[in-house]
Amino acid sequence: METNAGSIKPTHRCGRSNLTYVPLLDLAQVYVRRAEMSVVNRPEVSRPLARFYAAMTVVIAALGLLFVYLYLQSRQIGVIIGLIVIVVVEIILVSLVASIYRTTYTLTQKELVIKASIFIGGTKRISVETIESAEKTVIPFGIRLFGASGYGGYWYFPNVGRAFVAIANFKDGVLIRTQHGIYLITPKNPESFIESLMAAAKSEKKT
Repeated sequence: METNAGSIKPTHRCGRSNLTYVPLLDLAQVYVRRAEMSVVNRPEVSRPLARFYAAMTVVIAALGLLFVYLYLQSRQIGVIIGLIVIVVVEIILVSLVASIYRTTYTLTQKELVIKASIFIGGTKRISVETIESAEKTVIPFGIRLFGASGYGGYWYFPNVGRAFVAIANFKDGVLIRTQHGIYLITPKNPESFIESLMAAAKSEKKT
């Protein structure tokens, strides 16, 4: 048996076969990797919000059918252009509806990942060491700069400033201030989420 400070390597020889155990240091690294697993928070989706976008999708689809009918009757180029615009809008609306249900907030030891539709700005990665504060808040009235009403994008809020928004309801608002920007999200169980987020930020700043 061979022993040193970093590992224990008992070896059993039987013919040409050797049995070597994994060093204790390597085992410790495995446990550290397991401890760094991420936590995915899936927000509760507001039914009125989902129904609003679903209704808009149906209306645009019906409008598209109307334009198809008009084109078959008139064969005018202007109708074709209108139909193309409607198809594009319909694709965006369908994508937004699906994205609302796919929105997640993933917290690891080093970053917060806000997964959102490309049509409102796409996924955002926030280093937890840059987080200055996180607080529960009502969804404020704001001015949309880019994005989709009721879901997200870039907005301007009085007394807050410009912020990136990715929400799925209107009751679980969490306002996050970082060194590089402001974010508004709606995680499930917001109080627990804030506690975990600030604990991760505090821990990362110490290292």
